[in-house]
Amino acid sequence: MSDTPELDQVADARRRIAAHTRFPVAYWTLAGVVLVLAAGLPIWIFLLPTGRSYLEWGLVALVLASAVYSWTRRRRSGVYLAKRVGSYPSARPFWLGGLAVALVGFFVINFWVAREQIGSALLVLPVVGLAVFGLQIKLRSAMMRDIEQGRVRQ
Repeated sequence: MSDTPELDQVADARRRIAAHTRFPVAYWTLAGVVLVLAAGLPIWIFLLPTGRSYLEWGLVALVLASAVYSWTRRRRSGVYLAKRVGSYPSARPFWLGGLAVALVGFFVINFWVAREQIGSALLVLPVVGLAVFGLQIKLRSAMMRDIEQGRVRQ
């Protein structure tokens, strides 16, 4: 029999499971770059009119690489976390905020590109990228807290 009380064992198990919500620094670095590139799609399409198909295939490759990374990480660790953000009650506001910032930023950048104000669009781009990046980090932190406190719904 263990000397550790059962509730402490449960809390420790939740902490160990919550550790799987953390991504390595390399992932976050690449995620930041990809977010800025994705937010600037209207700019890149305007500047590279002949390279549009390459951008589209690049996005497809990125989505596939992200899915494969997530799948292999899950298989290797054996920890299957709930995939829907709605399963984590305190993470939902950050998810909705990230979607709103990305959507508004995309429309603002599109607005400036349509008026051929690339300089203004390039000034908005890092702001949108950093805001979405920050909200993604907050989202992961909220997910981790929800797992540690046992508030995850399936």
